[in-house]
Amino acid sequence: MISACTRRTGALILLAFATAGPSFSAMAAGAKPEEAPRKYTQAYVTEIAVKLLDSEPDEKRIEDKKTLEMKLPQTTRKKLQDEGLTVADADPGALAGAVRLKIAMDYDPGNRALRWVGGMFGAGKGTVSVKVEAIDAVTGASVATEEYSDSKGMGGFGGDFYGFATEAVDEALEELADKLAAIPRPVQ
Repeated sequence: MISACTRRTGALILLAFATAGPSFSAMAAGAKPEEAPRKYTQAYVTEIAVKLLDSEPDEKRIEDKKTLEMKLPQTTRKKLQDEGLTVADADPGALAGAVRLKIAMDYDPGNRALRWVGGMFGAGKGTVSVKVEAIDAVTGASVATEEYSDSKGMGGFGGDFYGFATEAVDEALEELADKLAAIPRPVQ
């Protein structure tokens, strides 16, 4: 037979689970606790400006710049979606919860051959600087900015600078998305 003390203890444990609500039972099951609702859930990329910092670029660098400019919209879209934002195909207008993004990249690919031969001494180093700004679609106010800079000095056969530049944009977008996620939705 079950004693009255054991029944009361069991009832208290059941009561504790029942009153703790779904968040406790979800955590007990190994689920993540619910996040606070985000204020910004949608993004629209208004501009991606790419500037090659080379006073006399050769045809190869000009072609590489065109390839980078064509690649960035797709990689930007994917990164924003990976960060939990819906990416609009058209300007959302004055839509609450939306931001317009401006992305600016300045880069100098350096000299791949010099990186391969003397990269650990800084020869041929390539540099990239990225600035991303998020503007509230309703107010027009800048709500978050992120700046990211890096350089590539080494890599197998001089390294893939343009892959490195794309990763720099991804890094800036990830940091910006974290800043946007930290802005809570106003209580209504």
